[in-house]
Amino acid sequence: MNPDNNVRSRPIVERHIQTLLLAIVVGLLTWSSNTTLRLIETTARQDERISTLITLTESLRRDLRETGDEFMTISDAQLYRDQMRGRIDSIDSRVSRLEDQ
Repeated sequence: MNPDNNVRSRPIVERHIQTLLLAIVVGLLTWSSNTTLRLIETTARQDERISTLITLTESLRRDLRETGDEFMTISDAQLYRDQMRGRIDSIDSRVSRLEDQ
């Protein structure tokens, strides 16, 4: 049997169904590749954003270390406040004594 006769002997509907299935497969492959490309682009943008955030975080940590010596701790601030209150109370009592004279 000749191969050309074998192909011709298939029903036309079967060839149309094969063509339709092939078109569906090609469409799915195209959709899959487009989706993959979008995901790759999104991942690249996210990687860039993450690297920017890492750089900013490192910069903030460096700034905090540099300025950490310029600020008081809570316990130092409380001690300073207590000292100032003592001075104010002392001055207040001296003013009261002067006013009473």
